[in-house]
Parts: sequence; structure tokens; C-alpha cells
Amino acid sequence: MEHEDAKVELSRHAGIVEDYYEDGFIGCLRPYSGIRAENFHSVVESLLSVGVASAFTNTIERCIAESVCRITVTARRWGIDSGGMLVRNKLISSDDRVQLRRWITIIETMMLDLLAGQKPHETIHGYCEYVAEFGWGGNAAFFVPLLGSAIETDDFGDRLQGHCAAITRLGSKAIAISDSLVLARRRKWEWYEPQERCAAEMRGYIDQALAAIGTTQM
Repeated sequence: MEHEDAKVELSRHAGIVEDYYEDGFIGCLRPYSGIRAENFHSVVESLLSVGVASAFTNTIERCIAESVCRITVTARRWGIDSGGMLVRNKLISSDDRVQLRRWITIIETMMLDLLAGQKPHETIHGYCEYVAEFGWGGNAAFFVPLLGSAIETDDFGDRLQGHCAAITRLGSKAIAISDSLVLARRRKWEWYEPQERCAAEMRGYIDQALAAIGTTQM
């Protein structure tokens, strides 16, 4: 997604422009029509898209920060807080409150990481854990290059596990980054003792991802 398009997308999901999405992240909360996973995936894609530019500057545009804060603060106020209108009027279920809270946490953490100067592929570990558990959205193709960059550069084993689990869930659609997985498999994984066990565990996660993609290349 292009930078300017992503900014517009965030503002529409936040409900702060005239042509806001009536069924967007905030729009679907008032009047309440149920939370929608596709809105969450769309917000994450938009945030990472604007993050490409912010990774090379010391600032993030105020309109971007406002949109993200409007999304998370409003959603928490209406759907999470015990006195929120959706909770008070018993419109939102307990399960949806849990899901909404998790979405907010992922978005906020990603935003904080971008503000700290991290590159988009360095901020996706929480999102990867989520999609590994609940599945990808319709925009999964957008995330494949980011996963490749994360696999190639991230030395944190717990993050690698989440990345590989997300790739496993994606399956053959991640074929473009199979080489990144192969290179990662050849890396020395020594971040805990005994090192042999560490390497075996990390390569096991990578092998699962490669098998899901449909390649046995090692």
C-alpha cells in the first residue's frame, strides 16, 4: 500500500474524516454491528505501510499518530472498559472483548516500536503470533516480504518461532521467501545453552515452515 493511501485508510478506520468507513474499525462499534477481523488486518497493513517512511526519519506525522490513537483509545473506551457503552449495554460478548483487547495491544505495540525507530519487519512478531493462532486476513500477501526480512535479520529465537508459525499457517503462499528460511536454517543458533539443543529447536521451527510451503530444500 502506498504511503498516502495508508494514511487515508487509517483515518477512515479511525472515523475522523467525512468519508470514514461506516463498517471500519471504529465505525462498526457505533452503531454496533460486531467486531471484524478484516478491519484489524487492514489497520495493521496501513500502519506498517506508513512505517516504511518513518523508519528513515526521526518523526511520524501527527495525522498518523492521531489516527492510530483514535482507533485504540476509542475502541478501548467503548468496548473494553467496564463502563464503556458496548459493555454497559451488554452489546459486546466477553469473547469479543478479549479479541478486541488483543487487537488494540498489537496495534499499540507496533506503533510504539515504529516510534522507537524500528523498521516495519522488526515490529511484526506480535502480529505473527496472532495470525498463527487465528489465521491470516485477505491481505496476507502484503506481509510475505516483511516475513522474509524478519527471518533473514532477526536473531531472537522466540520471535523466529512466531514468524515460522505464521509462515506455516500461510503455507504455499509464502513460497517467495523459502530461500530466506533456508539461509536462516544455516545460521548458528546459540542464544541459549546447550547450543546444540537451541540449534535443533530453531531448525525444527524452520523445517515446519518449509514443509508447509511445500519445499524440502535445505
